[in-house]
Amino acid sequence: MGLHVLRLSIVSFFLSGLLCLQAIASSPPPEAFGQLPNFYDASLSPDGQKIAVIVNLRGDYYIRVLKTKGKFDKPILVKLNKGVKPLWIKWANNEQVLTAFWQSETLQRTKLKTGYIYTYNYESKKGKILVRPDRDLFRQFNHIVVDWLEDDPDHILMAYSDVSQLKSPDLYKVHVVTGHDERVQRSLRDTQYWLTDHRGTPRVAYGQRDDAVGTKVMRIRRSDSSQWEEASDFPGLNADSQVFGFTSNLDEMVIGNYAGKETLGLYVYDLKTRSIGRKIYHNDTYDVSGIVLSANGEDIVGARFVGDTNETVLLDGKRGLIGEMEQKFPGYQIDYVDMSQNGDSLLFRLSSPYDPGSLMFVERGHSPESLGAYYDDLDSNDLGDVIALKYTARDGQKIPAYVTIPPMIRSTADLKKIPFIVLPHGGPYARDNKRFDYFAQFFVSRGYGVLQMNFRGSEGYGKSFKSAGRKNWVVMQEDVEDGARFLIDKGYADPNRLCIAGWSFGGYAALLGAAKQGDLYKCAISMAGLTDIPSFVSNRKRYQFGRSASKKFVLNGFESKDDIKENSPYRIAEDITIPLFLAHGEDDQAVYFTQYKKMKSALKKSPANVTYMPFKDGDHYLSDQANRVKFFRGLDRFLMEVNGKSEFAR
Repeated sequence: MGLHVLRLSIVSFFLSGLLCLQAIASSPPPEAFGQLPNFYDASLSPDGQKIAVIVNLRGDYYIRVLKTKGKFDKPILVKLNKGVKPLWIKWANNEQVLTAFWQSETLQRTKLKTGYIYTYNYESKKGKILVRPDRDLFRQFNHIVVDWLEDDPDHILMAYSDVSQLKSPDLYKVHVVTGHDERVQRSLRDTQYWLTDHRGTPRVAYGQRDDAVGTKVMRIRRSDSSQWEEASDFPGLNADSQVFGFTSNLDEMVIGNYAGKETLGLYVYDLKTRSIGRKIYHNDTYDVSGIVLSANGEDIVGARFVGDTNETVLLDGKRGLIGEMEQKFPGYQIDYVDMSQNGDSLLFRLSSPYDPGSLMFVERGHSPESLGAYYDDLDSNDLGDVIALKYTARDGQKIPAYVTIPPMIRSTADLKKIPFIVLPHGGPYARDNKRFDYFAQFFVSRGYGVLQMNFRGSEGYGKSFKSAGRKNWVVMQEDVEDGARFLIDKGYADPNRLCIAGWSFGGYAALLGAAKQGDLYKCAISMAGLTDIPSFVSNRKRYQFGRSASKKFVLNGFESKDDIKENSPYRIAEDITIPLFLAHGEDDQAVYFTQYKKMKSALKKSPANVTYMPFKDGDHYLSDQANRVKFFRGLDRFLMEVNGKSEFAR
């Protein structure tokens, strides 16, 4: 299924330098930003003796396995063939490493992202696809791991079905070498996802019906019962409640609860007394986003949330190796990647907003070692720092935002009338934070400041902030526009060199800004942008749950059909008069390439000078390195043609 094995005679522990561009003294070339990161994901074996990494070598992805100590073997590289895209890598035990990937497959003339797991044995050097559907069965999801079954290293718990297009998967116990499976739980109607306790026993089944509104469904099983009950049978819970896991007490479920506040916190729900119990953690500014488990997976020891950076709060105050690394590298972001079973070895990413970072390995009592940089030719001296701020929208709402400044500017006092890029995020219900962003840093390396705002609708700031954008897409666009005007009012941006750019929904916002605020922006850049809402919704309905998702996340954001048309860039393309850069992958499954073609046709009525860049075999993320390099080269030329070289570029 698109994999084969190569052996290389590289014996160095470090991976830096495997892929290098020629060093230069000026700003990084566009190719440096077009390079895919050297590392996609990594995993540490339970005994801490081996590391498995998904690496990028000259644009191709490989699985690489190496030892952490002792005599080095020749590293083994397993290549993912063209069209195969990685998802994650994880050791099932000390010998067997699993890698999930996806590739595009077609069912009834509709392209789908179909996932699989490749299982590889370090000792035998043999691998295979773990589970495959029968030849007469199309099954999209062959890679969903529900529980790693730490107490049973030969098996994992997976969710899939042997009935084509079944909307509710069964649970199977799968042997990690042979793929032999045994069904342990039959599917429950209208549920697609499972949650287990620390024994690996399924306790929560949740999902939605494929109806017009996507009715939520959740069923829960108490530890002493074989019967599944509806979430509504438990006071204080409903089918929309968020469940994060279980404590070591089998009837203590960890839930997300607002508890009368705007933000989501962590609380215990007692399934025996059927009541919400003690608070675990609640932040008054940010929604909780996850939990931290103990090494044995039985206890909740911390909470995660996204503030200006990714934050982890450990409840017992002990941060172990992660805490030691935070003290050793102050001012840097320490992102957990994986840890040995005894907690004595750690893989982590060390980075900052102006440093793409390195993949690091540390063993307790030893100095941390680098496995190599994520980007070979991006030096922190050539990249910009990120400043967190808030600006006031037209109705008084405070909008959190981040400004990335060119490296030649050393203080905000020097931030005066420089060329600026307004860069709204995709999603639209995602969010930006204060960390390395290769798209933003490309503009910064060209001497531009970059404004990224978390407009209303963005995740993590509480229910009112989130729902305000989801119920009104116009408000999201106004928040973006207000951010641009804030830059001018503060004197930060040169109004004659202010552009708007974006990817996916951000590309939509850029096109809409170009059509509706042509007096504000001097150029616009759209990559994989949504251009026509009605046809986008029509395409989404071809997929499972697409009808309800379109209504909930798109159509509910507008007052009428006329409102939708007036906020579709394709319908108002003739109003675009500023220079436009329009790019799209021909194999985009999130926003179909037809959106690009419709926009290109409509722009014939526009006087705008348009640069078109379609990408053959390009997906929504431009995850092909050749395409990404081509994209940044084209973008570099476009900016030079529109604004010339910035005086803040090296």
